[in-house]
Amino acid sequence: MSSVKKTPIVILMALALALLTLAWTFPHLGVLIIPAFVLLLDISKRSGPRYLRLYAVMALWNATTTYWIANAHPLGVVATVGINGALMAFALWFSVRAEEMLWRFPSFRAKRWLHVLPLLACWLSFEQLHEYWGLAFPWLHLGNAFNGMPYLVQWYQFVGNSGGTLWVLLVAYTLHMRGTTSKRALWLFITPVVWSLVLWYVPANEASNQLRVAVVQPNIDAYTEKWDLAESEQIQKVDRLLQTQLAQKQVDLIVLPETFLPDAREESSYGNRPNDKLLHEMLDRYGKTAIFGATTYDFQQVPDVFNRPYGDKYYTLYNTALFRNSAGETALYHKGKLVVGGETMPFVQLLKPYMGDWAIDLGGTSGTLGVSARRKVFKDANVGLKLAPIICWENEFSDYATAYAREGANLIAVITNDGWWGNTAGHLQHLRFAGLRAIEQGKYVVRSANTGVSSVIDAKGRVLRRLDWDTEGVIVADVPLLEGKTLYVRTGNWIGKAAVGLFTLLVLIILFSRFFRLKPR
Repeated sequence: MSSVKKTPIVILMALALALLTLAWTFPHLGVLIIPAFVLLLDISKRSGPRYLRLYAVMALWNATTTYWIANAHPLGVVATVGINGALMAFALWFSVRAEEMLWRFPSFRAKRWLHVLPLLACWLSFEQLHEYWGLAFPWLHLGNAFNGMPYLVQWYQFVGNSGGTLWVLLVAYTLHMRGTTSKRALWLFITPVVWSLVLWYVPANEASNQLRVAVVQPNIDAYTEKWDLAESEQIQKVDRLLQTQLAQKQVDLIVLPETFLPDAREESSYGNRPNDKLLHEMLDRYGKTAIFGATTYDFQQVPDVFNRPYGDKYYTLYNTALFRNSAGETALYHKGKLVVGGETMPFVQLLKPYMGDWAIDLGGTSGTLGVSARRKVFKDANVGLKLAPIICWENEFSDYATAYAREGANLIAVITNDGWWGNTAGHLQHLRFAGLRAIEQGKYVVRSANTGVSSVIDAKGRVLRRLDWDTEGVIVADVPLLEGKTLYVRTGNWIGKAAVGLFTLLVLIILFSRFFRLKPR
């Protein structure tokens, strides 16, 4: 480590940025996230403007890896660079300041295993914040770095992607510590890898039941055709695709993308429109059950934080997953994790009392949407299906998505658009994140993306079948229904919650010692 210590700070910053960008840009280079954090730890402990140096690296990392957000809205990149970069820098900066403060206490100095705790508490709490707060952006969680290397992280079924973040931080800190042999770091790195490779090659348990599934990719341009092309023509296009692929055969489940029906539907009267009946006739002709996306709305008599006035009542818009079962009945679920700026105004619950309907209207192209209070599993006993309807952005929230499996889901359906970002790395990373969710929950994933990439992913996170970007078509596959719950499904993200508790304790210790001017013994 002495050579690193003598390296000019500007070179260290450039190397750290290069490794961070490579780890996220090239799917099989995810392990570079570890040496990147070794360099970041060194940067964070050099004398000088530590926070500004860390912010420069983190801001540029956000810019080089999430630039494609600008295709949907330029302010999205401003937010990731300005807010997410600042939070990342603060997490590292504060962890070092906390460690330095705790060094005043001999009991802390004597136990070397305690030295890493401030780093774990601060960074994992930062990631936990991004699971829940109004500016949630979990895309760059460190555990997601291995999205292209599922063979290394089969153990996510026990600890989730927060376990991956914990792994990165532990190995990086061990390598960074002065006087620490590389042997300890090697064991920390290699043990989970070997464990994962064993799980990778062990045959999965056979499912007692499987479904024949048709995943449709209509390839309708999200910015033009989606809203200009008549809804009936979009339905007829899917009809032609299914007819070409299936002929007279019928599958058990048809999967269509997010907002497949572009015209908003009132939920209480859904099914009465001519296009609703046209869609149902098509779905019933080719499949026993189906899931598809739509924009829906309903009315309320009293105002709340999500609705807006309409005459003498109020209405709320939703990004909705609709499920049609084998009996011809329809159930729905409202997207629970909304895209900040595109589908929701940040902190709308706090802002609406002061901003009124402006807080709703500024939520995006359709204003701030309503959400379902909890996850919902679509069930059909006739085919043995218990389907988790994950809508687009929900796919990035590990603990949130895992709640579907806690509700008994035996198959995951991801319905998404992905056309907003253009043909960039964004839609490919979004695809691979679904593989991590498959590992965590121990379920197959059937993924319908409007413009690509639609796919079938197995419970080990492997993409078995796919339709690439800017192509139309149908994937037909036999997909196992896997019952049971992984350890991660049963426990949830306990690592993140424990880190928040540790971070709170750390802050209290610092405040208490400073307020009362306690001296170490």
